[in-house]
Amino acid sequence: MLAMYVHTHWSYNHPYAARTWTLDDWRGYLTGLSNLGYDGVMIWPQLDCMPAEPTESDRAWLGRIREVIDFARNECGMKVIVVLCPNTIGNDIAAEHEFATRPYFLCEKKVDPADPAEMAAFIDGRRNQLEPIANADGVVIIDSDPGGYPGATTEQFVDLVARQTEVFRSFNPSAESVYWMWSGWEATCRFWADTKDDAGADHPAQTADEFARTLEMIRDRIPEPWWLLASFPSHDEALDITNLRDKALWNPYGLIEGEPSFPMTNFHTDKLAEKLTPQSLARYPRGLIGNSQTHCLQLPLAFVFSELANGIALDDIDLRSFAERLLPGLGPAVADAWALIESDDPPAQRAAAKEIQDAVWSVGGVGDLGGLLFGSPERFMTDLSMNLQVRAAINDLRHAEHVAEADSVGHVAGALQDVLEVVRPYQQRLGFADACYGPLYETLNDVLSKLDDDRLNAALARWHNWTDISVRNGAFTALLDAVEEFCANA
Repeated sequence: MLAMYVHTHWSYNHPYAARTWTLDDWRGYLTGLSNLGYDGVMIWPQLDCMPAEPTESDRAWLGRIREVIDFARNECGMKVIVVLCPNTIGNDIAAEHEFATRPYFLCEKKVDPADPAEMAAFIDGRRNQLEPIANADGVVIIDSDPGGYPGATTEQFVDLVARQTEVFRSFNPSAESVYWMWSGWEATCRFWADTKDDAGADHPAQTADEFARTLEMIRDRIPEPWWLLASFPSHDEALDITNLRDKALWNPYGLIEGEPSFPMTNFHTDKLAEKLTPQSLARYPRGLIGNSQTHCLQLPLAFVFSELANGIALDDIDLRSFAERLLPGLGPAVADAWALIESDDPPAQRAAAKEIQDAVWSVGGVGDLGGLLFGSPERFMTDLSMNLQVRAAINDLRHAEHVAEADSVGHVAGALQDVLEVVRPYQQRLGFADACYGPLYETLNDVLSKLDDDRLNAALARWHNWTDISVRNGAFTALLDAVEEFCANA
């Protein structure tokens, strides 16, 4: 199977955030994926901050996902699996928010698996949430982020998997159960215990032996059919210890786009090729899954990912033809612009941005992959142009910091102001406001942390506070505000 994960956590503008997609958006995107050779899709319907009794907007969302599942299975021939976190559900204020704008970290509750009353209410809630989408082929349960509970055990995690699988199979007896190996349940529970007293606590590693024990318990407790997603070397070791490699689908999470990331188009094709070799692909009998956070921005790497998965060498992948199938007549210009996205050449990036923006007026029809454009080729072209401008400004900031070596605050402040002039309108276009990672944050963090400014330091600290994760909502715009004040006073 070659699959794509559609993640709906973050609330931002249409069509960037998957939770804003219309049924037509889903149909276009899934048809485009199918035409690229994808035959599976994994969807996080975000039940994990949804109230146990879904609201009207929740029921509308779940009804849409049900239609999406039917379309993917019946029209695109795709397997569809839906994702749950192990022990998270909406809290007391979740029902106050519409689904499309519900802030995850404000509305999530972690259930104590040792509390019978909490567990009974949790399972009843899952029953209400899962019934509308039980037409999916299976249910996936991750072993960690953002679940876990201080002091909880592997036995309790496997019980959570078993009970939620039972609920799903009560509606769909043939459903598959999928264990998403990630950071590890007990390691995550240790993290939440440590975080009570230390906002900057590191996430401890789960060992291969601990993963193997979890796999053995799942094998003994979960009736077939079941399988798993694997990502890390410790997962591979556990698969070999338990002789369960035939159950594994490879999940190189974040290879196309990290999550959470400030939404920007990526073009690190070399990294994909280094990772997705024939030898590495052969280690996972069930296939491969990719992921994006902002799918409408990651078209070039979604294509390269599929080509590499099908054994095409990087040098033989024809991005111009792919772009031409999106926008006939503009394929070469679009492909050349993509190739500059991650370059270190601000003048070339700005020149390409102008060429792409000028070409918006020459957009005609769309090609056979036009569904990947989410109904607006003009939006796609403008996004590409703005991405090139943001990347150019980031490059200039790196250069300014290197030249100044933090001795000339004014020099750095000027480059920061140039970043703001392109990032502000782009951020407003996206609507993305929360704490995140990615190239923009990495550059800002590197530069701002050296300036030793109180407001900048406070804004950066919000990104790493896991004691009160609610402060991560709005952290990106708060950082831009702090940068703007710093520049005004420099």
